[in-house]
Amino acid sequence: MKNVLTMAGNFASHAIWNVSSGDTLVPIVGFLKGDGTHHMERLMMGSGEAVSVGEIKINQLTDEHTGATFIKDGFVTLESGKTDALIVDVTFSDNSDKKVQFLIPYRNANHQRGFAVHRLKITKASGFESDDYGWISDAFFDGLESHEQGGKIWLEQYEDQAGESSGHYGDENTDFAKEDFEKLKLAPFLIFFFVAGADGKIDKKEVTVFMELLTSSEYLSNPLFNRVITNVINDVPTIISELANQTIDYIAELSMLKLITDRYLVENEANEFKILLLLLGQKIAQASTAELDASTQISQEENAALAAIAVCLGVNV
Repeated sequence: MKNVLTMAGNFASHAIWNVSSGDTLVPIVGFLKGDGTHHMERLMMGSGEAVSVGEIKINQLTDEHTGATFIKDGFVTLESGKTDALIVDVTFSDNSDKKVQFLIPYRNANHQRGFAVHRLKITKASGFESDDYGWISDAFFDGLESHEQGGKIWLEQYEDQAGESSGHYGDENTDFAKEDFEKLKLAPFLIFFFVAGADGKIDKKEVTVFMELLTSSEYLSNPLFNRVITNVINDVPTIISELANQTIDYIAELSMLKLITDRYLVENEANEFKILLLLLGQKIAQASTAELDASTQISQEENAALAAIAVCLGVNV
């Protein structure tokens, strides 16, 4: 496992080198073979498709691989503010239950203060104990420092504390209060459960379509939606499971989302985000039909849910 983590660190350092010049990272999938050699694939496709393909590749390893890593660029909210970050997922072929995720915040090279890389964070260590964090970090750092260019950048352009960053996904740079952003992160899930559960049942096709929509370029092209999805994409099954066991007042929650977006965003930005939420609901409602654009097949209950969403959010179409 240490060798897999070191391999992941080396590819993460390569990614640091890539973004240090201001370029957006083409998602990377790296593999370690049983003979100790490793190779890398760049996912030259749309960002939504790349996320889906990357997750599949690292979770469906062949016998020749001992582990894999998937590295993508993101925009995350930390206690110190929102910033660009490399998100590094690591899997192991000998134990599929064990997974590690690292977050490497960085200041975008287009920032007035120039590029900087910040303190590494372990954001997930499934199947490991807290005592394992030390050797996990050490193994990853061994790989990070082994990359000639990336290792040099880490040493020379490191700043411990992450701060605000302009972000490579767009100009959206709104400073949400922590509790308000936590509610925004649940917005897509509220829409899903309200619409999918309107007829009394949630089927697998609706869940599948919802997860596919979260990585669709149609949504990722919107700065706020992209920011929301980046923060939840690795925890979608967990969030779905948790919300499925809760009683939710959808009218109250949607009305709160309206207040939050109206408070922080200018009118056209708020309305664009609301329209995308409504569109998400419409596509979920259509998921149980033979054709996804067959709006006439949407049930009466789902139509009522969509109408309530439009009213509660105050959508202007």
